[in-house]
Amino acid sequence: MTRKKLCFHRLQMYFLGGISEGNDPNFLDISEEKENLYKILNGIEAIPKFMEFKYKNRTVAIEFILGIDNFLKNKSGIICGKLSHSRDKHAYQLRTKGTSDEEEIATKENQLFEARSYFLIDTDSMIIAYLSERSAPQIEALGDWIYSTTKSSASMSTVWGQVTGIAIKNMINNLKKADYIGNIEYFMEIPADLAAEYTQLNESEYKKLQNQKFIRLRCQLVADKRGVSSFNDSKEVGGFFESLKNNSLIKRVKVKMKDKKEDHVKEVQLVNNPLNYSIDFNFDAIGDAEYDETISNRIQSEYILHKKEINDLYR
Repeated sequence: MTRKKLCFHRLQMYFLGGISEGNDPNFLDISEEKENLYKILNGIEAIPKFMEFKYKNRTVAIEFILGIDNFLKNKSGIICGKLSHSRDKHAYQLRTKGTSDEEEIATKENQLFEARSYFLIDTDSMIIAYLSERSAPQIEALGDWIYSTTKSSASMSTVWGQVTGIAIKNMINNLKKADYIGNIEYFMEIPADLAAEYTQLNESEYKKLQNQKFIRLRCQLVADKRGVSSFNDSKEVGGFFESLKNNSLIKRVKVKMKDKKEDHVKEVQLVNNPLNYSIDFNFDAIGDAEYDETISNRIQSEYILHKKEINDLYR
C-alpha cells in the first residue's frame, strides 16, 4: 500500500480592474466561472479532451478523463483529469530487485518521460481535489491553464485564473480532541533591538552586526517518548495553543498529532492548516489499461465522502 495526500483547493476566475480601480482583481461568481469553464472545455477539439500549455516556462499537459461529457451536456457535475510534465529520465533507472543489475529508461522518438498526478473539479462549487505528487505539476498550474485558453478568446480575453488552498483556519478545536500530540515546533522572530540575549553573543559581538532586521529562532518541544503524548491532561491543550497563537513573536506553529489512536501521526499547522486527507492505494493491483479511471474514481469517492465539510470550510 502507498499512502497519498488528497489536497483541496478552489479554482477562481477574475478579471483585472482599470487603473482607476487600482488594477485589483474582480472575481467572478460561480455561474460565470462555470460558463467560462464550459466554453474552454467545449473549445478543445482533441478527443479525449487534451492540450498542452505553459506553466512557469515549462510545458504541462492536461487531459480530462471522467465526467467531461456529462458536464458539456448538463453544465454540472464532477470532472476528473490529470496533469503531467516531463522529467529528466537520466535521473532514474530500472534495477532488478536484490541485485545491482540496471538498465536505462528508454523512450521512443517523440516520447516524453513524464510525472503525472490526478485532480477533480466539482463544477458546481469550483472545488478542486488534487492527489499530491511532488514530482508532478503543481495544482496551481490550473490557473495558468485558464489564462492560456481565455487570452485567445474575444469573449474571455480578460479572464484570468488562480488556484487557492482551502485551509482549516484554526486547529485548536481539533487538537483539543486529539488522541495524541507529539512534538511541537515553532519559529520566533525577535526584533533586532531585543535580540542580543537570545543569540548567546556578548554585547560587543552583537554590535558588530549592523544591519539586522530580526533574529529568527526555531524552537522544538520534543516529546519524552515516542507514542507518549506531550500532555497528561487534555484540558490543558486548548489554553496552551491559544497562548502560542496569541504570541506576536511566534510564527508558523507545527504540531505532530493523531486524531484517533489507530491513525498515523500527521503534522499540522496551528493556523491556516491546509485541508487534506490521506488515502491508500495499491498501485501494483491496478492494471495499466484501467489506471487513469481507477485513480480518478478513487479521488472522486473520497471527495464525495468529505464534500460537506470541504464546502463548509470554504464558505
